[in-house]
Order: sequence, then C-alpha cells, then structure tokens
Amino acid sequence: MYGVDSFVHPDYRSHGVGGKLMEARFAVARRRNLRGMLAGSLPIDYYKVADRLSIEQYVREVVAGRRFDTNLSKQLRKGFKVGPVIRNYAESWGSLNWGVTILWENPDYRPVRNVWPVRTMPAPQSLSPVRQQA
Repeated sequence: MYGVDSFVHPDYRSHGVGGKLMEARFAVARRRNLRGMLAGSLPIDYYKVADRLSIEQYVREVVAGRRFDTNLSKQLRKGFKVGPVIRNYAESWGSLNWGVTILWENPDYRPVRNVWPVRTMPAPQSLSPVRQQA
C-alpha cells in the first residue's frame, strides 16, 4: 500500500487523531494481507537545525533517538523504518521541502499461493518474410 502524509487540523493535534488514522491504514493492510506500506514523511522540525545538519544527518539522529521530530519520531514509534530522503517532496517550511521514505512491514503478512493457473504463451509461429510485389 502507498500512503502520503496525512494532516490533522492544529486544533485537534495531540488528541490521538493521527494515530487512529495510521491504525486504520494498518488495519486495511492486515485485512487485505498486504506486505506493508510505503509512504513519505515530512521531518517537520528540520528547519530548527538545518543551518548545522544535513537532512541525512538529521534523519540519522532522529532514527538513533538523539533528536525528536514531531512527525518522523512518531512514525518510527509506530514501526516504520526509514529509507532515502526525498528532495522537494512537498511544500513545507518546517521540513524545508524535504521528505523521508518510510516503510512499515505488516507482521501478519502471509504469502499466498498463486491460485490462478500459470499459463505460458504459445511460442510464436515463425513468420515468412513478406515479399514485395513489383
């Protein structure tokens, strides 16, 4: 499943709304037996240290737990793993337009045997070249 950033209105932040939205996504992935979810995340507190740290250094520090990012840290606690950074991911002054690829792997995923018969295409008939007529 692919997901993009979801936003909660500032008046409703810190009330568990974002977490409930994420849990609903996880429930869909589990119900559909999907391998996981690939998404983008805005490291919205990057602007505070951008003059001292590259985006890669910042993300490494957030992943290591040495720095807290209001958005990315919460996603890491939900079980996401970090992938490459994304330049010009979204217009966001807090992240300076940077995004981070995040991946959640469904712990309940069970590979399913292909129920459709595998059929191979018949080998193409050899075609004789078309003769041009005078």
